[in-house]
Amino acid sequence: MPSYNGAHKLPHILKALENQTTQDFETIVVVDGSTDQTSEVLKSQDWTLQNLRIVYRENGGRAVARNTGAQEAKGDLLIFFDDDMRPIPACIELHVAHASDHPASILVGSQLEDFDKVSSDFQMFKAGLSRSWAPFEKFGEVSADQPFITAANFSITQSLFQQLAGFDERLTDAEDFDLAVKAAMAKVSIFYNNEAIAWHDDFVTCRSMIKRHRQYEASHQTLLRLNPEVYEKFDQYTPATIGSAKRLMYWLFAQKFWVWSIDKFNWLRILPKKIRYKIYNVVVTGYSVYFKNKTL
Repeated sequence: MPSYNGAHKLPHILKALENQTTQDFETIVVVDGSTDQTSEVLKSQDWTLQNLRIVYRENGGRAVARNTGAQEAKGDLLIFFDDDMRPIPACIELHVAHASDHPASILVGSQLEDFDKVSSDFQMFKAGLSRSWAPFEKFGEVSADQPFITAANFSITQSLFQQLAGFDERLTDAEDFDLAVKAAMAKVSIFYNNEAIAWHDDFVTCRSMIKRHRQYEASHQTLLRLNPEVYEKFDQYTPATIGSAKRLMYWLFAQKFWVWSIDKFNWLRILPKKIRYKIYNVVVTGYSVYFKNKTL
């Protein structure tokens, strides 16, 4: 579990790990150069986890932190979570069972926002959007032509992780997509289990979601420069070509007025949900994909 300035997040995931249906695991938190009160928070409670280890290192980014955790791990199965995740009680048990049934594969779990925790209409929209991205209603094998992994909730054997050379430490984002591509090229099966849920306690605003998407897009551009052959074969993140009329529509909604309206006042709530959610999507897409250099 990598963590950078996650003092306010770590208690939630550590408590969720204490409530897992199986406790036969070690927990490794890699504190990646945090400058907040992470150390004090971790020391302030007597965690009941049977094997909790805290690794402190200088800031190197999530790929470096995750690889550090893998190097420190003693077990045969690696389960990766982000520090803003809250796995349901059966989550680790489901990952372990999958490793037993499909030992030479990767399992990706769900990364969903909890409807009971969201506090705005935009967050409700994001929670629904996350569910629409699920490739299977319950369980299935991800297409080798469109591989994906979310590093916030997935498992892989230690030996397979090392075989794939872990996360590319040159990347500050999109490192999970890069790992998925390496797995696909090595003909390693990636499975998705919609029931292996970890709640994503990152409650976004329209502005923060756009910034996050822009960071992800920038990392894809870095990956394109490092490994151009990747995008020749795996192009699911290449933006669709659009005509002038649709481009004009995105430009009209890529305006500060819309972001302000959604985050500060949200008069759009007078509109039917289907219409306002369409507007939210167009605003985010316009700023994140087609006008990503436009000032927020």
